[in-house]
Amino acid sequence: MMISGVLLFTIYLVLLLAIWIGMIQLKSLSSKPVSPKTNFSIVVPFRNEANNLTALVTSLKQLDYPAHFFEVIFVDDVSKDRSVFVLSQALEGCVFPYKIIRSKRFSNSPKKDAITLAVSEAKHPWILTTDADCKVPVTWLRAFNSIIQEKHPNMVCGPVYYHSNGSLVHAYQQCDGLSLQAVTMGGFGLNRPFLCNGANLGYKKDLFQQLKGFSGNNHIASGDDIFMMENIQQLAPNTVHFLKSNAAVVTTQPQKKWRQVINQRVRWASKTAKQKNWLPKVVGGLVFATNLWFVFGWIFVFFSLSFRYFFLFLFFMKVLIDGIIILLSAHSCLVNRKVFRKKTISAKFIFQMALSGFLYPFITVTVFVLSLLGGYKWKGRRYKT
Repeated sequence: MMISGVLLFTIYLVLLLAIWIGMIQLKSLSSKPVSPKTNFSIVVPFRNEANNLTALVTSLKQLDYPAHFFEVIFVDDVSKDRSVFVLSQALEGCVFPYKIIRSKRFSNSPKKDAITLAVSEAKHPWILTTDADCKVPVTWLRAFNSIIQEKHPNMVCGPVYYHSNGSLVHAYQQCDGLSLQAVTMGGFGLNRPFLCNGANLGYKKDLFQQLKGFSGNNHIASGDDIFMMENIQQLAPNTVHFLKSNAAVVTTQPQKKWRQVINQRVRWASKTAKQKNWLPKVVGGLVFATNLWFVFGWIFVFFSLSFRYFFLFLFFMKVLIDGIIILLSAHSCLVNRKVFRKKTISAKFIFQMALSGFLYPFITVTVFVLSLLGGYKWKGRRYKT
């Protein structure tokens, strides 16, 4: 048990070192002002989001970008609540063009169907996607315009930050989101991108059409972001870039209950095994194996005094190093520097981050087991993994 722990933890440390190196190598977006030249079609699929759409629309109204340079296409995925009514009210007085369309189902992935329909009606060359429970920053489109003019990419992946009300369940998701963002940035920094987030994503419309949308993976309910990135990388290597900038951070709402958190993670895990890229499978396998060892370790500490001290030392080191990576991720690009110092570096957050480190192995193993049982529920629908 001790030998396997040393071996796993050593490999895990090598992984974190690689992530850290990648984060350092990933360059931030230039702060040099760039005139608006890029036209965007912003796509927002939604289902039962009456409580969130007003905040999103408010943030879209505040965008510092010429209104005739972009449009917003909202796609209603057969909402059962007052989403469409709330959205229509929120959009009153908008200066930018918009439309609300009803999605059509033709695959096993409602979200991919919604995006595909929106792209077919989009009039601009760049597609940006975000979620209905998000808020975009004032400088969002200017940041995308800058990297497009500077790098001439086919796809741009942006940062996402979880809002937190200070509760443990929110803090856990904030820490987890920052760790995933660290892995994302590390992969891009090492020129091995394998993660992105559909809540802040952009790609060329003509390339989407050339790839025939999500053809080949629309039988998988999730993964509109990851599979699109893989397909674009395969078609045009080195044309996918990460937008490392405070000006591009999209804020999203966390789940309210632990059951919802686990269910969401099962949905995310369902697409990893189906990715073509071997790297996320190796990274996911290593992370799972390491956390599984720690779960069993909490059992063994009651049977061996020597193992107890060894285990607690490794556990403390893991929580500490994971915490450093999380803080580096936050400081790197995900929050305003003043907000970072005032809210992130606080005794309460550090305590919650440590507690999240304790919970993480148990949640990770639970998610893995549930993903093997065959399904999950999302937005009132049940899917198979």
